[in-house]
Amino acid sequence: MNPRTAGRILEAAGPTMSVPDAATVLGVSRAHAYDLARQGQLPVRVLRLGSRMVVPTAELRRLLDGSAA
Repeated sequence: MNPRTAGRILEAAGPTMSVPDAATVLGVSRAHAYDLARQGQLPVRVLRLGSRMVVPTAELRRLLDGSAA
């Protein structure tokens, strides 16, 4: 397992990030994050690109800053 920290993931992220990276940032397991994403319960939008699911980085940052709507 790659020991990347949440801060490093956010620093390196482009406009979107993978669900596993978002899980690390949020402090939940990859499996739990995918379950939440499939149920529409992840606290940020999940974009489906074909079979891929990604999270908008800006929304995740706003959530972490406490300014999510």
